[in-house]
Amino acid sequence: MIRRIRGVAYEVLERGQGRPVLLLHGFTGRADWLTRFPDLPVRLVAPSLLAHGQTAHAELGRLHMSQQVRDLAAILDTDDRPWTVIGYSLGGRIGMTLAICDRRVEHFIGISTTPGLRLSQERKERRIQDAQLAAFIEQAGIEAFVDRWEQLPLWHQTAEMRASLRPERLAQSPSALANSLRAIGTGSMPSLWRALDRLPRTDLIVGEQDLKFKAIAKQMSDVHPLVHIHEISAAGHAPHIENAQQFGTMIEKLILGGN
Repeated sequence: MIRRIRGVAYEVLERGQGRPVLLLHGFTGRADWLTRFPDLPVRLVAPSLLAHGQTAHAELGRLHMSQQVRDLAAILDTDDRPWTVIGYSLGGRIGMTLAICDRRVEHFIGISTTPGLRLSQERKERRIQDAQLAAFIEQAGIEAFVDRWEQLPLWHQTAEMRASLRPERLAQSPSALANSLRAIGTGSMPSLWRALDRLPRTDLIVGEQDLKFKAIAKQMSDVHPLVHIHEISAAGHAPHIENAQQFGTMIEKLILGGN
């Protein structure tokens, strides 16, 4: 389904009825990650984020965090009830920003995500790294990028898992992914560390073997007592793929009100 939001044609998938849940995929993902979620008595709404999937390409200035959050706020306008927002990695960073800025979000679930980098020097260094990766995508092409992306040590995936993700990744626009890195990469997003006390109820899901993001989640919970951490066994940075069964059970419990 294509929905026009603030002048951009968005790919948006929906499933189910009930209180609304917004699903925000990660970098190289798209709206159809909705299929990885269990059938629940809720309304699942999953857009392909700017520069991803079948959402129309936008110029670089239209891809920044402030623009993406305003687009998602327009999706929140479609339901008067409080929202749960679930975001993975890039989608988690966007969802966390939305949850801090918009009081209609009553529950945020972040999967393998971060509030950004604390120090300006860290953000500068990360912007350089993101710019280098963006240039590689444009120059080497999408297949070379996906080959490189699949080999990152943060994954804990079988060959079958990688194969299932590869068509989705190869279908992305290389220029759009490159601009996403430049506009809304970790180095370009505003740091949220000083705003964590504005989060609603927050649950963070991390993979057992994702040491970096386990540490970030622990730091967040130390700062804000309403942040709760949930660990998925035998999983790395993509626990919803690497241990789908435990992830589904956990998500059902969290969405339907358990702890």
